[in-house]
Amino acid sequence: MALLPPDPVYTIRNVDNVPVYSLAFSFLPGGLERLLAGSKNGYVYAYNLQTNRVQQKIQVGQAPILHLIHTDNHLITQEKGGKFKVFSLTNSGYEEDALIDIDYPGFCRFAANTKLETLYVPDKESKIHIYNFSGEKVGCLESSDTSLKLGDPMCLKFIEFPCDRPCLLAGYEAGWLLLWDLNTSQCISKLKTAECPMSVDFHLEQQRGIIGNASDVIQIFSIGRKDLSLTHKMDITIKNPGINKVQSRSDGKVFVTGGWDSHIRIFSWYSLRPLVVLTEHKQAIQDVVYSSEKVSYWKANIMAAGGLDGAITLWDLYNNKQQ
Repeated sequence: MALLPPDPVYTIRNVDNVPVYSLAFSFLPGGLERLLAGSKNGYVYAYNLQTNRVQQKIQVGQAPILHLIHTDNHLITQEKGGKFKVFSLTNSGYEEDALIDIDYPGFCRFAANTKLETLYVPDKESKIHIYNFSGEKVGCLESSDTSLKLGDPMCLKFIEFPCDRPCLLAGYEAGWLLLWDLNTSQCISKLKTAECPMSVDFHLEQQRGIIGNASDVIQIFSIGRKDLSLTHKMDITIKNPGINKVQSRSDGKVFVTGGWDSHIRIFSWYSLRPLVVLTEHKQAIQDVVYSSEKVSYWKANIMAAGGLDGAITLWDLYNNKQQ
């Protein structure tokens, strides 16, 4: 590595050292900046980013919180076992508005179009259900090609292409990556990958995406600007196998992977070379997220990582040229 690993700007020990499965930043009117941690015990802990202390404990259920997002008005959670809950933000806290219960045993995280308040929810038998934030089912994405054996969905990514063309990237158990046109519910293009994809992300301006899987290879792919065709571009080999999360930063300068080996790897989007390996965690990384806005305490966009060791690390990395 060209650079020595830096230290995190802060390390939070999750309440009772409970393993962290999912993270989400929340920036609310009035300057309230929080980091939400979905935990193994079914709670979401809301940490105030001014004090880095728990401001609120939200009991969602009994199962681990595999995924969560926070919009201006809603908190949406996904529990292991297939319960998806939509909470409204009120003056007194969070009130449950909708429950989607589909008995789904997998670990694929839902995706969302927050503008249209739409959820894309994985299910067994290659199905992806479409719900609105009220919990009403409004569609389903299912391949009409009976010869194409996809297996269960493993990872999803919502993309808003120009000219009002919303799409969904979906990785499947059998190694397929499909791009769905959400206006027509039709598959536009597909790509066979070498491994079952565990996590996928895509950066619109870079026109490139990342796939993490159980192997020691991170795959880079592209989506054609005109025909939206999926193309494999190259592989990046890492030292230890297993990636739970890949995430591109919004400025398109770097992307990150969170590994089974507890390591966080930062890569340059331009050179596709590793910039640094962060070894602060002691067990597998479950989630890595970037703040959409600058966190006022550090005057920078912050990266947060959480894992099975119950630690949440906050990082200010390669932000010198960010506006």
